[in-house]
Amino acid sequence: MLACSVGSCLLAVLSLLLLCTALFTDYWLVAFGPSDTAHSGLWQECRADVCVSPPHVTGYIQATRAFLILGALATAASLLLSVTSCVHIPVSTNLLASIAAFTAGSCTLLAMGVYTGESWHKNQDGQIQVTFQWSFYLGWAALPLLALSGESRAGVLGGGGQWV
Repeated sequence: MLACSVGSCLLAVLSLLLLCTALFTDYWLVAFGPSDTAHSGLWQECRADVCVSPPHVTGYIQATRAFLILGALATAASLLLSVTSCVHIPVSTNLLASIAAFTAGSCTLLAMGVYTGESWHKNQDGQIQVTFQWSFYLGWAALPLLALSGESRAGVLGGGGQWV
């Protein structure tokens, strides 16, 4: 039971670090052109080492931002509830931590799915190669860790199937 608690906390910390890094870095997409390279994230676009915030943010970027922020907040809540599981209160913090982790995973899945779906065929120029990069993959990497965190927290069961 202690191993599940510690494992769940470690997975939640790692997930939170991955989500925050993905959220605030600008290597989601990289475009390699014949003479220049550009990269972009959820908050800014960079070309020739000059980064600017786009004047108009499309709806799918706003949705990705919103769901990733919600996912990070739910992950932080899951971590907080996991840490406070030793405090005896009328509501099971193990159950709440597990629900928060699965909620964070759902928000992350929505965010990453929206971004992937909208960015998949973004390149219309044959001379430019557009690829997903490490910030994007960090967002996807947080998803299975959140599922494992929620599952390991759900595995902290007492006798008779009651949440402890």
